Amino acid sequence: MMPTRLSARPLMAVALLAALGCDHTAGPGDRGKPISGLTKIEVSPALQTIDITPTTQARALYTARGTFADGHSEEVTDRVAWSTTVAQVGAMKDNAFEGFIGRGGVTGIAATAGSVSGSATLYVRLSATANDPASMNLPADAATKLAGPAATDAAKRPQLVYPNSGALVPPNLGRLEVHFRPGTGNTLFEIAFSNKVTDVRVYARCALPMNGGCIYQPDMTTWAWIAETNRGGEALAISVKGTDDAGTAVGASQGSVAISFAQDDIEGGLYYWRIGKSGDTAIMRYDFGAATAQTQAEKFVGTEMTGGTCVGCHALSRDGTKLVAEAGGQNDGRLLLLDVAARRPMVPFASTPKAIFTAWAPDGTQYVGSDETGSDWNLRFYDGTTGAYTGHVDGTGTKDNPTSHPDWSADGNSIAYVKVGRANTLQMFGKGAIMAISRTGAAWGAPVEIVPAKSGWNHYYPAWSPDSQFLVYDESKCNSGDFGDECDADTNPTATLYAVKPQAGAPPIALARANAGGVLDGNSTALTNSYPKWSPFVFQRVAGEASSRLMWITFASKRKFGLRALPQSDRGGDGTLLWMAAIDPDKVNDGTDPSFTAFVLPFQDYATSNHIAQWTTKIVPPIN
Repeated sequence: MMPTRLSARPLMAVALLAALGCDHTAGPGDRGKPISGLTKIEVSPALQTIDITPTTQARALYTARGTFADGHSEEVTDRVAWSTTVAQVGAMKDNAFEGFIGRGGVTGIAATAGSVSGSATLYVRLSATANDPASMNLPADAATKLAGPAATDAAKRPQLVYPNSGALVPPNLGRLEVHFRPGTGNTLFEIAFSNKVTDVRVYARCALPMNGGCIYQPDMTTWAWIAETNRGGEALAISVKGTDDAGTAVGASQGSVAISFAQDDIEGGLYYWRIGKSGDTAIMRYDFGAATAQTQAEKFVGTEMTGGTCVGCHALSRDGTKLVAEAGGQNDGRLLLLDVAARRPMVPFASTPKAIFTAWAPDGTQYVGSDETGSDWNLRFYDGTTGAYTGHVDGTGTKDNPTSHPDWSADGNSIAYVKVGRANTLQMFGKGAIMAISRTGAAWGAPVEIVPAKSGWNHYYPAWSPDSQFLVYDESKCNSGDFGDECDADTNPTATLYAVKPQAGAPPIALARANAGGVLDGNSTALTNSYPKWSPFVFQRVAGEASSRLMWITFASKRKFGLRALPQSDRGGDGTLLWMAAIDPDKVNDGTDPSFTAFVLPFQDYATSNHIAQWTTKIVPPIN
């Protein structure tokens, strides 16, 4: 049998097709390589939405069509490399998208060949309904009743009062209460979470009535639905409907509350100072990085190591291994220097030189502080293992203008502090200026005035951002003179947070959104936003945008926590709770408000007054 002979014409045609970029002989390993003459890729469908439930998975097929330099177009589906821009939503297997069971989200679908790419947008919408586990005797047809006729009486409308709209929260926060006033005659409710990728509806009673309203707490299943679907995504609208058990008329909340979720889980450990109703004090801690989510902060140390003396102002080494805490309050300055893992003093209590406010060097070898009980009013350094005094920085303080509130930058090169303008104690003083010193090698330079002292105002509590690029600090207003209860740097009513670059003359930027109260605060701006402290990490805010940055800041505040009553202060009146806000650091460079709306940290005891939330990179477990 004679072998088949190929004609010249087919061979020429193959060569021509290859030259035009139409060689279909490429194998799987060649997908994504440059295609000769290709100028454009169109992905189809360009935009689509896939609906899933908690037990289903999104699947979709895509095609790619290429346009070439000679004007012709053809399908290149099998020759391009396929990928998603947001891995948490799903992945591509060749040209097939596969999502995760029970998780929605939005992602780009990319097709790439060499330097040419095309994209599409895919919305995976999670739809789910659930009954609130805390609600009893829910009717089987709750959804039908809450889809009934709209009420004409405005009094039937529920009113949302917490969370405060505009909050950005970490996905692993785990708890975020929804507070609402029920509306007249309503006994059955639908709490809805909705956006382009979320349609989650929860049916509930007023399971936790409080101060004329209701509090709903998403369980872990519902939390996972909304948090995982919306990591780094668009804002999620929270709304409430209410009716009676007969479904007579349905009142809907006017408008909605918008919250968003960051892309990354927050990490690190938080230690804060708690003051109970009877004046008992303790340092509490919470581990954001725990493998198993905690529901409440744990007591770390109380007065058992100080002979009953109050332990309050404290600082943690960055790695979480050491704690230094001042005992006895202002005019005292005795220190507890603690080995965190062993939960025992590194040296006998009060055997070290005194200091009232302290901050650790990033490597934990020393801490800096101020001492109002001696004759040295400068910034002073102490050994991080023995607590021994090792020297000071000349020119930082005098008896009339002592130093207070030091904070050491994460890069180790700068210390911010307050230069007191109206001396009293280092806890309560007036007319503060925000200062900073920087070093080259081992030598500290001359102080730089960042925020000048100003008559009738006080500036205090500077805190370096985790990237050491800017500061956040407090400002409060004096009603008369330069000192008084309203402006003494100690939980002042008008305490307001500002950001500033660490250069002389840099304009301060108000953290307007973080400073603002909620629905029940009305127009009040005297919310005691005090003692800011940073999470030590820089996170990602937006899914699929590696350049997006996010930081977290905590502070104490007397603002309203929805329907919950504030704790009682040990000095009478309202105490403070710990609040947290997201910060976009790149907006500081633009001179615009970098903050998001704040939310309450849910693991604290709401019946105690809580302050001074100090962070570490991790919680050090106890030595067994």
